[in-house]
Amino acid sequence: MVETVPRPVLLALVGVVLAAGLFMFSRRGSEPATTPAPSQTSQPSSPQADTPQAAAQQNAPQNQGAAPAADKGEQGGRGLPSPVAKALDAKKTVVVLFWNKAGVDDRSVKKSVDRLPRRGGKVAVFTDKVASLSNYTRITAAASVNQTPSMVIVNRKGQAEVLNGYYDFQTIRQFVRDAARR
Repeated sequence: MVETVPRPVLLALVGVVLAAGLFMFSRRGSEPATTPAPSQTSQPSSPQADTPQAAAQQNAPQNQGAAPAADKGEQGGRGLPSPVAKALDAKKTVVVLFWNKAGVDDRSVKKSVDRLPRRGGKVAVFTDKVASLSNYTRITAAASVNQTPSMVIVNRKGQAEVLNGYYDFQTIRQFVRDAARR
């Protein structure tokens, strides 16, 4: 004898399965991802090729005669705004936050990033709109920045780590400390 399941029970089961699937899908993006810097994914060559500076030279456009953009994030063909490139060249730990001022989590993370200790000039902190992401190809080429807030932390060796989503001040500070030690 075959019994049928009442329609409300069947709809409740479908709803539970959909809610569980949505929960699993939404939690996937909140894990920190560690990615090698673009220079580490390029072809192997000399030891100097493992630095972000070498990666910028390899990825520089062939047309050097074009005038660079005249905004505050002037690039000059290096794949980064000048202040960020200078901080990387000086072997500092670099924190770049991509955020949207309309987002509640974004504003909270920005306040936390602004409070980060600079460790005597060894840590450089930058924030920018997600619309400016294409100006940071040197550090985001291998990183997956797909939401806001997203933070890219680059250690002195040029290894990048991406934090997507909300993190509190203590957690962000610990990630920066860990990157400074590597």
